[in-house]
Amino acid sequence: MLLWTINDFPAYGNLAGCSTKGKKACPICGKNTHNRWLRFSMKFAYMGHRKFLKPSHPYRKKKAWFDISVENGSKPRVLTGHNISEVLKDFPNSFGKGGEKKRKRKSNEFDGDDVFEDETSNIDNQNELSRWKKRSIFFSLPYWEELLLRHNLDVMYIEKNICESLIRTLLHNAKSKDGINARKDLEDIGIRNDLHPEQRGTRMYLPPAPPTFSKSEKKKFCKRIYDFKGPDGYCSNIGNCIALEECKIMGLKSHDYHVLMQQLLAVSIRGLLPKGCQKAIIRLSRFVNTLCQRTIDSEKLLGIEYEISEILCQLERFFPPSFFDIMIHLPIHLAREARLCGPVHFRWMYPLERYMKALKKCVRNTARPEGCIAESYLTEECIAFCREFLEEYLHVEENEVHNVEFENDTILEGRHISKTTAIIFSDKEKNIAHRSVILNTSILDPFVQQVNFYSCTYLVCLYIWYFFFKNYWFLLY
Repeated sequence: MLLWTINDFPAYGNLAGCSTKGKKACPICGKNTHNRWLRFSMKFAYMGHRKFLKPSHPYRKKKAWFDISVENGSKPRVLTGHNISEVLKDFPNSFGKGGEKKRKRKSNEFDGDDVFEDETSNIDNQNELSRWKKRSIFFSLPYWEELLLRHNLDVMYIEKNICESLIRTLLHNAKSKDGINARKDLEDIGIRNDLHPEQRGTRMYLPPAPPTFSKSEKKKFCKRIYDFKGPDGYCSNIGNCIALEECKIMGLKSHDYHVLMQQLLAVSIRGLLPKGCQKAIIRLSRFVNTLCQRTIDSEKLLGIEYEISEILCQLERFFPPSFFDIMIHLPIHLAREARLCGPVHFRWMYPLERYMKALKKCVRNTARPEGCIAESYLTEECIAFCREFLEEYLHVEENEVHNVEFENDTILEGRHISKTTAIIFSDKEKNIAHRSVILNTSILDPFVQQVNFYSCTYLVCLYIWYFFFKNYWFLLY
């Protein structure tokens, strides 16, 4: 029985048969996806998260904070499997590349506004079928329509892309979402007049936006992440991916962004951003951390499902529209999926990516990858059979595990994770450390019990114990 599919977002569209880009990029919102075409950034922005709030929420009436309009709409209705099957029952599946390729537009053909008006009008005239590319073959299963969740949104890639966009915008590097085109879009929409670009002589000046660091703040932010030293095996050394002089963070893996988003980002931005912008990012980090817990209370999921809509509205207030690609919109549906299917660690791509890494190691001939994987799989089965057969007769000494724990009553062995530094103690500190070790050693337990016995019997011993407690009480803590 096929319970659900686990895949990244582009593969989501291939398996479900719906579009994951363009005007109706959200597979859950469907035709009701709120979108806005950004004329200068040349892409769609997916905002309008106020419709997911309660009808009485004050954000719905805040015009200046958002797009100068009052939001009276309600959140989109999620289509069930029966609804989708009914829509696609007569949908013709045309496989292959299709007809003739359309001619690519030249860059100078986008100078006029009439091109965008024609494209927008054509998109608006499309019906519900316009966002579907095919009828998924999974609907041939008799139970597929009954499933509440058929395809999972991958938390791993969504978390990685959100954290990457946040860091690029905060550091304002070459791939920042807050560039000259983003400011021109603000001017074109007619919002946030204080952030519009200004012509000063021959150069264009961009006023500093709330989610942008100054040069000194960039160095503080990078230094805080650079100084992080996690436990052995917790994550890779993130400091190796940070250039302190250039204030750049590059080469991070998906799990590095996972640690950065949930643990480090909220601490690293403290005192560096305005209060409202800082609060929005910290709340987003807390939401992702709560979502990725091993055990989640169902009542708490209802709370964070409402909270994420408010968090995205706060981000809309401070970040430019170009920041809101489809990956920023998708978290609003993650809490619902966790409420239906349980914790995300059963449904994300981390174990599958690790298995893909193992399969890639099997490929020696890149021209025949399938054959290499099949031969390697057969070889592993043979080795496993021989190991089980010879287990009683031959014992091969295996290497110790990387994180082996040494069990010893008196000595705890280990290794340092960073450069060692020598510390010289004074005589007073040596005596304190020596007495603290002696008092906390299990060998002295019989003597302590004997002292306690005599202290209850003889006044002299009681006075000695009182004198000891008065002068060395701090050693008991």
